[in-house]
Amino acid sequence: MAIARRPNVNRQAVPSGNQDLAAEAFIHGTARPDVPAAVVVEAARKTPIMLRFDAALLRRVDTAAKHRGISRSAWIAFKVSEALDADGA
Repeated sequence: MAIARRPNVNRQAVPSGNQDLAAEAFIHGTARPDVPAAVVVEAARKTPIMLRFDAALLRRVDTAAKHRGISRSAWIAFKVSEALDADGA
């Protein structure tokens, strides 16, 4: 098997949005001068939780998340947010 070289990527050409900055802050574990403090605080606000789902329901959640192109966690958070907005909570 041949060893492939790492592609030469111009990182300056890649647009950096809040998600990219949040990922950088998370990876480095500290605030960096080029990462706004608000982004670091927003990333730190997420709290891990444990949920239990019936296997069939979890498969449906996974299918819906995959269809949308997001993670299971992101899909669940999106739907919870959507339901709370609909209820006016």
